[in-house]
Parts: sequence; C-alpha cells; structure tokens
Amino acid sequence: MIIAPFPYKILADSIISNGYIFSIPQFCIDKKDNPKCKEFYHSLKENSGFHTCPYGFAVECTKLGGVNIIFTCLNIDKKTDRKITRKLNHNIDQTLRMTINEYNSLKDNFDRFIQENQPTFDVAAKYTKDSSQLKLDKELLDNTIHELRKLNTQLKGVVTKLNPAISQLRNKTEYIETLNLDIYSISNLMSIRLDTYDLEVNPILNLSSNKREIAIYKKIEKVYKCLNAEAKRKNVGIYLDGKSYNLFSASNSIEIAFFIVLENAIKYSIENETIKITFKETEDRLTLTFMNWGIRPGDDEIKKLTDRNYRSRNVINRNVEEGRGIGLYLLNQICSVNDIQLKIKLGNDNKYHNGYRYSPFFVEMKFDGMIQHEDGMDDF
Repeated sequence: MIIAPFPYKILADSIISNGYIFSIPQFCIDKKDNPKCKEFYHSLKENSGFHTCPYGFAVECTKLGGVNIIFTCLNIDKKTDRKITRKLNHNIDQTLRMTINEYNSLKDNFDRFIQENQPTFDVAAKYTKDSSQLKLDKELLDNTIHELRKLNTQLKGVVTKLNPAISQLRNKTEYIETLNLDIYSISNLMSIRLDTYDLEVNPILNLSSNKREIAIYKKIEKVYKCLNAEAKRKNVGIYLDGKSYNLFSASNSIEIAFFIVLENAIKYSIENETIKITFKETEDRLTLTFMNWGIRPGDDEIKKLTDRNYRSRNVINRNVEEGRGIGLYLLNQICSVNDIQLKIKLGNDNKYHNGYRYSPFFVEMKFDGMIQHEDGMDDF
C-alpha cells in the first residue's frame, strides 16, 4: 500500500484502496463490481485530469511521487455532480466535502512528503502495482479454471453415456458417433480455452509464434464442430455459405480468432436465429464474414468494441451475458499480427427482443496473399 490522502487505484482493473485521510464511501464499496464503473475506469487516460464517475463522484487521473494514480470517490465543490449523487443516494452527499483549493493543498502536501522519502515510496509503489497485477492475473486464472471445470463436467457426462452404449453396440452406431463428436468438441474447447489464457498472459510471445500455411475453411469447420453443441443449447443455427480451397500463412493463434468470433455470435444471438458464415474467395484473396443478429451497440461505440475491457452499454444494461471485454480486443491483436484486415459493421435492419434493439452484426476478415492448396498439406 502507498501513502495517499484519498481513495485511489494504481491500475484501472485494481480494487479501490482507502486513503490515509479519506476512506471509500460505503456506496462505492457496494458498487465495486458494477459494470458501469469498470467501463468508466477503463476509459480513463493517464494523467488526464478530472472526470465524473457514473455515480457523480469526482475522479482525477494524476501523478503522486512520479507514479500514475487515479484518485477516486472524491466529493469536491464544482467537480462532483451533486444532482446525480443526491438522486442516487442522499447519504453520498454527506461524504466529507472539500473545495478544489483544499483538495490541491492536501495533494501538494503529500507530494512534498513523498519527495522527501522518494526511495521508500518507490518501493511501496512498485509493490502495490505488482500486487494489483498479481490479483488480476489470479482472477484471469480463476476464470479459466472455472471454464475448464465446466467443460470437464460436460466431458464426464458424455463419457458416462458412452460406456453403456459401447456395451450394447447393436443399433447404437449413430448414437456413439454423436457422443464421440461431443468428446472431440469438448476436448478441443479445453485446448482453446488454455491457448486463450496463454495469449492473455503472454501476448507478445504467443502472437509472434511461427507462421505456417493454414486451410482457413478447415479451421472454421473445426471451430464450428466445437461450438455446435453450445449453439444447439441456445437454439441458434450455424450456416456455412461458400468454400475456401486455398491456404493462408498465419500463426496458430488464428484458431483463437475464429473461436472468439463464433462464440460471441452464439452468446449474443437471439434464439431461433441463424449465424451465417460466408466465404468469398478469388485467386489470392479470401473475404470471410460472420453475421448474427446481435444486440445493437451505439453508433459511437463501433470503434471502441476492440478496445481492451470495453463492453457495449446495451450489453452491460441487459446484464445477462457474462463478459470481460477481452474477446474482440484479442481478435484485433491476432488479425493485426497476421496481416488480416478486420472490419466490424452493423446492418440497417432491426428487431426488438425483450425490450432491446437487435441488428445484423458483421465481423469481416480479409485475407490477402492466399496460397494455392497442394495435396498432402496439413490442414490443421
């Protein structure tokens, strides 16, 4: 912990820590996992000055002892939006209030004290930042393990069904083939989950892995087979339109890219709708397009969807689908290092479901420099 007068964050994802003089209001403690708050902190730029949080508190992105820091939960005259705070919770307005001069005076006094004890502060700041990052890495690992446990439970269930079926092989061939496909799908999903975890933890190493010639259509088929059971559970169809016969030089992370797009399409689709995957190939270019009916983001949000930790306001407000705003960010990174042109677009048609507006959601990927397929090439 560092010496700071006000509640603070070292990282956008880290929890808020109490200041030495001002503590975190109970309201903010209760809202610590609120998606609106998380989105707000991720939108802040280093050393960018004052902002107002979704619940009216003043927030300042500044430096303390030369370290980037976010002071938050501040009740400052002409910086805090009192209309919002009073409307949400009258008790918030009773939080100890300061003038801007009082705030700056406290901050300057602490900054001078820190400068006099800079080496000690530097050690404390590094420890605080490293501890915060360690907690975030642990949360990521916990989420990955949680997903793998769910897949492992599914795998055990399939194997339980398979054992008696094998003992009564007569007239059971089709059923056994279905169970075998389920095992194949879950096993591959577990591998992809682990690969995605590796990519998040060490993106530079994994994104820069050696490239090889890959059959795009075969990769899409593999991901489709892995996620088809999930699509059926949601009553969502998947339709492949067209073919691709050539190869593309890319790293293995490209499989994660296809998985991210299709999993998102299934997650955010309306029931009883169909996801369409279209292949349009010329001699040296492939245009691959995923289309699903998804909850419509604001027009001002399209370019932000590939920002790390960004989630659409409408998705957050709906509060049904879990997510961390990582998928499209990783997709963009994978496309960038593999020289794939990525474009996200919205259609003009609309449907309304449970009070929310849905539109065709397109993820378009263009592959230039396709390589003619040769017999004997390893498609996977």
